[in-house]
Amino acid sequence: MRCPGQDKRYWTGEVAFDVSCPKCGSGVEFFKDEGSARCPNCGHRFRNPRVSFDCAKWCTYAEACLGFVPERDLSPVNPGEGALASRLIRAVKEEYAPDQARVARALSTFQYAKELLSSEGGDPRIVLAAALLLQTGADSSDDDRQAEAKRILGEIGLDADTVACICHLLRCLSVGDDLDTVEFRIVSDAGALATLAAARGESDRESIGSPVKEKLRTKAGRRKVQALT
Repeated sequence: MRCPGQDKRYWTGEVAFDVSCPKCGSGVEFFKDEGSARCPNCGHRFRNPRVSFDCAKWCTYAEACLGFVPERDLSPVNPGEGALASRLIRAVKEEYAPDQARVARALSTFQYAKELLSSEGGDPRIVLAAALLLQTGADSSDDDRQAEAKRILGEIGLDADTVACICHLLRCLSVGDDLDTVEFRIVSDAGALATLAAARGESDRESIGSPVKEKLRTKAGRRKVQALT
């Protein structure tokens, strides 16, 4: 049986609507639960500005169904860690929907960062956001990655100072500079652990494992790597 909340027969109110493409201005039809769509005129993919998962706000199975639980209060003022994480994950899933391997890598890095954060401390806003965005722009120039990160972080409601800290951390990791902060050490280790976890086969893991172990900067990261090698 299909989930009633995602079955259009049970929907009320405005089910579909047109949104102007930000590139060419053509009308693009969205259903209210579509995260993003591609403009049929110019091919530009963009996010649905009116996306709605109303049923998931009360449904017990929301996380299993959608992969996240939409928060009830989307106010950007003093967002809690859980609400922020939901917004971040949703933004990354929608932004990189055509590239599921990239999304999976971002979520893996995020999960490792979350584990290390509980042991090492640090600002969860900076750690979780940087971890999610660390892998997403790997094939872009540094300037493009910075612009992309600023846009995504601004859309989820983070303040300018926090966005600047996250982007600085990502830039340092990208160019190989060191930052003497716990947030930098956690994100660096989370990325390394995600790389190791993605290795296929025992031989690949062994060859990747030694360099990864040498780069780890946190005690929690060094403990975690033992389970992966």
